[in-house]
Amino acid sequence: MNDGEGPAREECCRAGSSIDDLLDQAVAAINRGDRVAATALADDVLAVDHGNVEAEDLLTAPEGGEIRRLTILYVDLVDSAELADHAGLDTYGQLVSRYHDVVARTVSRFDGYVDCPTGESILAVFGHPIAHEDDSRRAVLAGLEITGEVDRMGRSFGHRFGMRIAARASIHRGLVYLDTTQNDVYGLGANLAARVAGLAPPGTVVVSATVAPLVENIFELAAREPAAVKGVSELVAYYEVLGERVTQPVHTALVGRDRELAQLRRLWTHAQAGALITAGVVLRGEAGIGKSSLAAAVAGLAQDSGAVVLTMGGSALHTDAGLHPIRGLLETRCDITEITPPSERLRLLEAELVALGQDPARDVPLLAPVLSIGPEHGYQPAAAEGERLYHLVGEAVQRCLMACLGRGPALLLVEDGHFLDRSTVETIGSLLVAADGGLLVVVTGRPGAWLPPDWPVTVLDLDPLTSDEADILINVLNPDVSADVRAAVAERCDGIPFYIEQVTAGLTQTGVPEGLYEPLLARLRASASVVPVVEAAALIGRQIDADVLRSVVDLSDDGLGGVLEELANARVLEPAGPRAWRFRHELLRELASELAPPTVRRTLHAKIAAALVGGVGGEPDWQLVATHYQHAENHDEAVSAYQRASVGARRRGALAEARGYLSRALAQVDAQLPGPDRDKRELTVRLERGFLASAAEGPMNHSTSLDFEECLRLGGTDVHDDDVVGTLLALGGYYFAVGDLFRSTAVLGSLRAGMNDDRAYFRPVVDACLGVEEWMNGAFAVAREQLEEATAAFAAAGHHSLESLWFAPTDPIVMAHGILGLDRIACGDLDGAQEHVLLAACRADELSFPQGPFSLAFTRFFEIWVRIEAGQIGRAATLADELIEHADRYGFEVWALWGAAQRAVVDALDAVGGDADVLSELINRATAIVESVRRAGLNVFITLFDGAVARVLIAGGRRGDARLHLDTALALGRDIGMRFYEAELRRLRAHTHTDPDTRRADLRAALDIARGQGAHLYELRSALDDFALRGEPAHGALAAVGDRFAADNPLPEWTRCLAALTAVTPKQ
Repeated sequence: MNDGEGPAREECCRAGSSIDDLLDQAVAAINRGDRVAATALADDVLAVDHGNVEAEDLLTAPEGGEIRRLTILYVDLVDSAELADHAGLDTYGQLVSRYHDVVARTVSRFDGYVDCPTGESILAVFGHPIAHEDDSRRAVLAGLEITGEVDRMGRSFGHRFGMRIAARASIHRGLVYLDTTQNDVYGLGANLAARVAGLAPPGTVVVSATVAPLVENIFELAAREPAAVKGVSELVAYYEVLGERVTQPVHTALVGRDRELAQLRRLWTHAQAGALITAGVVLRGEAGIGKSSLAAAVAGLAQDSGAVVLTMGGSALHTDAGLHPIRGLLETRCDITEITPPSERLRLLEAELVALGQDPARDVPLLAPVLSIGPEHGYQPAAAEGERLYHLVGEAVQRCLMACLGRGPALLLVEDGHFLDRSTVETIGSLLVAADGGLLVVVTGRPGAWLPPDWPVTVLDLDPLTSDEADILINVLNPDVSADVRAAVAERCDGIPFYIEQVTAGLTQTGVPEGLYEPLLARLRASASVVPVVEAAALIGRQIDADVLRSVVDLSDDGLGGVLEELANARVLEPAGPRAWRFRHELLRELASELAPPTVRRTLHAKIAAALVGGVGGEPDWQLVATHYQHAENHDEAVSAYQRASVGARRRGALAEARGYLSRALAQVDAQLPGPDRDKRELTVRLERGFLASAAEGPMNHSTSLDFEECLRLGGTDVHDDDVVGTLLALGGYYFAVGDLFRSTAVLGSLRAGMNDDRAYFRPVVDACLGVEEWMNGAFAVAREQLEEATAAFAAAGHHSLESLWFAPTDPIVMAHGILGLDRIACGDLDGAQEHVLLAACRADELSFPQGPFSLAFTRFFEIWVRIEAGQIGRAATLADELIEHADRYGFEVWALWGAAQRAVVDALDAVGGDADVLSELINRATAIVESVRRAGLNVFITLFDGAVARVLIAGGRRGDARLHLDTALALGRDIGMRFYEAELRRLRAHTHTDPDTRRADLRAALDIARGQGAHLYELRSALDDFALRGEPAHGALAAVGDRFAADNPLPEWTRCLAALTAVTPKQ
């Protein structure tokens, strides 16, 4: 404020309007486009307040945009140029990025707006786009929080190069120009805020004279000597913000957590009596609040009473690694370490299961993958896939945990619940539900959305200690500390027990501490060897394997042992087993992980990954290996490790997790240099992910389509390359599964055309696929010949494994024999149909999981339709039940749906001729399930279902509904090239017409189609219907069809034909 502003304001006020009022009116005039009125108002201000900079600013305001009087926060990173020189580009860039995040996050929380958050100086405004009555207060609070947060953040950086890192902030209220088209804020108000910020000492907040009156009742302000700033002729008055006048309310808590301990004791007493109603208790609070200490106290109670206590914990590095805490628990129970060979791991797992009274034959195939033990080390993998396998693994884990906990009172302690993966969360939830009154589950975790709402738990939220409680705690930790020092420590630590413990422990080395960083870093500077060890340890994780650490740091065994002992004495690390150490708190690990500069961190991550892979123990934790390679920016190795992690997840049935790892692998592929090698890698990963998406969600999902089509683009057209062949086969199979037969045929045709003698054994496979699609399009004769030649050629060439190239769950040779089975029954040859179904089943039995069981399901699917077409409804019902059971056993959701649809159709067919109400109910059920099949995108073979539903609708007198089904099926067949059942659909539609000519037209079309296909059974059915409609004129056509059937044919249509021909013969 200039020296003459006060009298000028008084003079203006006596005239009826204050300077601020006039300026506000001028601003409004400019914003509504009235530049004349705005100029006049600005002149009025200048008449009484010569040199008023805001009025002068208004007279020079540009056209467009808006003028606003807003509260401006200007934040500046102190000595940024010097920081950049000291830190180097990598570290400085990381620092500035975090600084931007702090400012943007804080301003947003107080409803401010950040203008162009780039560089070291950031301007924010309050009052736009959202205005509040307390915008000035919000801006000051934001400034205080930002400077404090940057100060805390800066300690981890500042100690690396010996200078303080701080921000300073100023708050000013004045006119600014909002350029709404360029999203920019500028003008004298913004400039003055920047100038005032330059007056603030590092780490402080100052306010201009225009803001001070607005906030002086809220904050303690200290007037500073007015100073000259660039661009303003008068000295500028400003005030330093010392803090809020009104202290925040203090949370109350009993000293020593007496209330929480008393409740935990009560819960444990109920568990001992077997009368615990709610099995779980969650200790929730911010990091360092004392959750682990309370959990340890109740664990001590349980151990003292002789009860079983199991402990597991989440990991910040394994939030997506399924069952990682369970793995750690099982490894501890089985005495498995990182160096235990896989075969020994398997033996120890089997021995532990026997000791627990569990069945190794049942549970080893399910638990071994959790411990990363592959089936190649001596067990048969579980015969299940996908969700079914996932649930089986979960059940085995729960059985094992319940056996470990025993029958008496027991305690399960779960630390860091906010880091738990989905599978472990589900497992704990199941344990909580299954608890019988004697199990207490204690979970610690930070605030957040991680806690499932359906867990039956009691939540104890832990508050910070009061100042009195903090004083008592400090005195317990160090009775020699003076009252003044205790007060200083308590003020710095915000009532967080862990902070108090750390700061108090460091008092003798550093004097009165600045905060948590100071004592920690003072200890780390104790010797030259400590820093590299703790840097490496922090990147390994909170749990530190001594052998891995030894492989990473350049120290002798004695030297490393001495450093670890030093860190233990400094209360940074603590022993966690014979060959393991542990950070005493996750905060310590997080802080230590920030010590190393980026280049050193990348090198350490690479060494850790190599140590994990090169260990002599079992299968590495590939997700962890991949994460380390990713941080090391070794993208190629990261891709490989994520692929291996995906395989491990798939072995546990966790298909979503497996796909997630492949998505991460693709992100690493994206970071590689463009070129053929990169394209080949991306193609491989996308094939795997597309296959998993199809298995998890069914064929009709967008992810599979995108991945396979992108593979086609990446692979090109060189069919001599295995990846290209695999891509084309996958894409062709995908199009077939969703019923897009035209595109499937085109893709497979291009593959067939380019195939050479190097892959001659594969030619029958492609020919079989093309034959299947010919048959589906109604070209029975051509398809029959092609399928028979292809299956014979494949058998003659000897069996070859197709699994390395075949990215589809159904074997093509099984499909070929199944289609030939449908072909034979369409021709009226039941024995031939059964023969091909048997050949399909034999081929499926030769295949491994999942192709074998999946293909066997297709075999049953085909046989059910053969039995339905043959009128053997009872046998079809039995087979449908077997298919549903098979689908449930292996977790094949597609087959569960198809099997349910077939069973519903069979039930409705079986009810024809019986009670009308029962038939109506079964028709409705069958119709609903078939519609579910259609909505799932399973269009291939859908016309078989539509025909069956139409049959029962006609039998139930619902001809209109039947016609709608048949019209839909016929249109779909024409659209996608699936016309194999067209003759039957036209025949059935004839039964929905009341007009004889229309009915005759559909029957004539059905006869022509069936005759052209050589589908004698379909032709016979049409001829019988035509004979029933027209009588004697249709006799000749019926007799001609009948001549194609053997006298002993078992099909009911042949029996009807004989009866019809016999009945009319005497009249001739």
